[in-house]
Amino acid sequence: MENTARPDDTHLQTLADLDLRDNRLNERQTQLDVREQAIAERERQINAAEQSLKERMAATHEREDAVRVAEKIRDAGYAEERMALNREMEERRSTLDTELRNKRDDGEKELRQQREKKIIALTEEISLLTEERLRSVTEAEQRERARIQADIVEQMATWKMEEGEERKRLAADKALYRQQNGAMLALQGQLEERQRELELAQQIADTSEQRQLERWNRREAQLEDVVTERVEAQRVSMEQEKESMQEEIIRLRDSLMHQSRLTGAFTQLQKQLGGQDPAVVILELNRMTDDITRLREELASRPSDEMRVRFQSLENEVRNHQARAERLAHQIQQDSDAVNEVDELRRKNAVLQADNTMHRQRAEIFEGMANQVEAELRRLRIAYERPADEAGRHKDIEKEHVKADQIADLRNTKQDELDWLNDIERACSDYGLRFSMRILKAFHTSLKTAEWSPITILAGVSGTGKSELPRLYAHFGGIFFEPISVQPNWDSQESMLGFFNSIDNKFDAQPILSFLAQSQKPWSEDYAGLHDAVCLILLDEMNLAHPELYFAEFLSKLELRRGKGRNDVPTLPVKIGAGLDPYPLALGRNVLWTGTMNQDETTKSLSDKVIDRSIVINFPRPTELKRRPKLKPLNARNRGAILHRDNWGDWVMLESHFSDDDIKPFKQFIEQINAALAVTGRALGHRVWQSIEYYMANYPDVRAANPANKEKSETEQKQLKRAMHIAFEDQLVQKVMPKLRGIDTRGTSKTDCLDKIYNLIVTGIDGRPFNLTEDFDLACKLGYGQFIWQSANYLKDDPSNESA
Repeated sequence: MENTARPDDTHLQTLADLDLRDNRLNERQTQLDVREQAIAERERQINAAEQSLKERMAATHEREDAVRVAEKIRDAGYAEERMALNREMEERRSTLDTELRNKRDDGEKELRQQREKKIIALTEEISLLTEERLRSVTEAEQRERARIQADIVEQMATWKMEEGEERKRLAADKALYRQQNGAMLALQGQLEERQRELELAQQIADTSEQRQLERWNRREAQLEDVVTERVEAQRVSMEQEKESMQEEIIRLRDSLMHQSRLTGAFTQLQKQLGGQDPAVVILELNRMTDDITRLREELASRPSDEMRVRFQSLENEVRNHQARAERLAHQIQQDSDAVNEVDELRRKNAVLQADNTMHRQRAEIFEGMANQVEAELRRLRIAYERPADEAGRHKDIEKEHVKADQIADLRNTKQDELDWLNDIERACSDYGLRFSMRILKAFHTSLKTAEWSPITILAGVSGTGKSELPRLYAHFGGIFFEPISVQPNWDSQESMLGFFNSIDNKFDAQPILSFLAQSQKPWSEDYAGLHDAVCLILLDEMNLAHPELYFAEFLSKLELRRGKGRNDVPTLPVKIGAGLDPYPLALGRNVLWTGTMNQDETTKSLSDKVIDRSIVINFPRPTELKRRPKLKPLNARNRGAILHRDNWGDWVMLESHFSDDDIKPFKQFIEQINAALAVTGRALGHRVWQSIEYYMANYPDVRAANPANKEKSETEQKQLKRAMHIAFEDQLVQKVMPKLRGIDTRGTSKTDCLDKIYNLIVTGIDGRPFNLTEDFDLACKLGYGQFIWQSANYLKDDPSNESA
């Protein structure tokens, strides 16, 4: 019996332990539910805090908009008040000046002086009041700015504190979750151990009665199902809680990033807001408006009251003097025989004469002041009157900049292009400066292709002769030359051409405008026009200011000449004054444009618009410094014969005479470069290739080797290919390489774009490579990760290419 009782007791104890474990599982489930509710409540709190921060940001944006509106109202109010005060002062001054001209006696002149003093005093008082009001507004603005900054700092500190506390709570929750997960794993192990014990008890209870065995089996099956179901439910609950915690962590990270962006936006808003309270600004503006209204009333009433009082006083004085004179005359008639009275009258007469002299001197002073005021009024009145002579302003613009004696020997004498260039090269060497013949030809050809690239830019190290080349090219080539020194403050077309002076009512034309106007006028006995001459304009240090500001309209107008007839050229409107039609400045083809640029911290980089419409010629760094033992002057004796416009036109090729076989390899080379650029999202347009082809057609050596309508021998064909190769190499440097600026010299941009272009350069055309590999490597290395072409080492292998 004892043997049968022990298994029953063990079975009952096992059932009790399982019930206890079940109760513990229920308690744990309850705790997890409470924890989920706490997490949900914390999430609602975080959402509420985020919504509150969004409301604060919206309120801040509203305050910013209100402050901007207040600033605009304030600025507009000040401007209108200043204009009103100025108009009122001008009206008062005009009224007083009119009274000064109409009243000439001594008393009225003295009154005029008093009025001027009072007006000056009132003006100074108004200036002091305005400065005081502006100073008070500035101080209030600074105080409000400091207050807002303090509020922002306090809000940022509070938010950071809340963020730290939230992070701590999340860390604690994460640790607690890990502990609970470990407890669940331990509990699951205990359950498995207890299940093994139940199996052992089942084997021992096999000797018990059949009823107890069946009940035990049913209980065991039920218990196993319940345990399995609860364990599975607990596992699913724990996994859901884990996923919920992970989602909570991700959401909090996103919230943290969002709050960081909001903080950056709030900091930027703080800078834009400037710490100004709209309510204070509006209140201050209202007070200032009231003060200005009161001052206007005082200004309008005070002088007139004083004038009436002063007039009354003067009239009383005049009547007193008249009465006194009558009494004196009567006394003189009565006491003519009395010697003492005669002496007294003589003394009084001397005093009156002295007073009269003093008043006469004061009258002269007042008269001089009145004349000065009248002259100033006449000068100011001219600015508001419509100019009567539009032709006069045109004449001021078209005045002769180049004197007639310098144009007298202009005649159309045919010259050979290569001989003309060789003469210039020899003259430069005799003068003391030696330029590379290849650079000279490149510069000359770039000027000839102005239809495609209106301006030629010379770039390189300072002191290598960039400014001297155009000057000597023009002097020894017989071209009229006009240099312009670009100033850093040039921000419009008027900075270069001139502007209308409203004070003196005249147009102040700059020399370049007169030179351009003279270049489009024909020669006559009365006017030295340069229509048949070739002119060259140099924009020296053109990137000290942004060319897009002062030269943009020139570039657009010059480009319109392409495809038009010889005399069909665009015009640039030049404003010469209000109410007058702009002066139509013709941009003829006989005017060539060039510029120089240095590359340092004081200059601006050229935009794509300027680069696309220009040819950039880089001067090589000198490998050997040249001496210049003697300075020679540039004068009429060493000046070349004036180049006629028609002679220059004969050198310019307006069509390409290349055959398809001649030009095809170069066109395919550009197309291959264009295909490599597709990786970087860039491309060379039709205009680039067309400009390259016309540059090659106008290159002097190509023109000499490729006469139109003539069969070429094998030797001439080789000369043509060599000349085309040189011209094409120049254009690769001048037109294509600047388009690669800014490409990344690492990664796929280098392997799929720059390396392919490098291989094309090494391969060359028809087995003849291009001598650009050294410059290409430097462009990849010197740009700090970006492609920047700034060298011209490809010229150094030619001994004739050293400039000095």
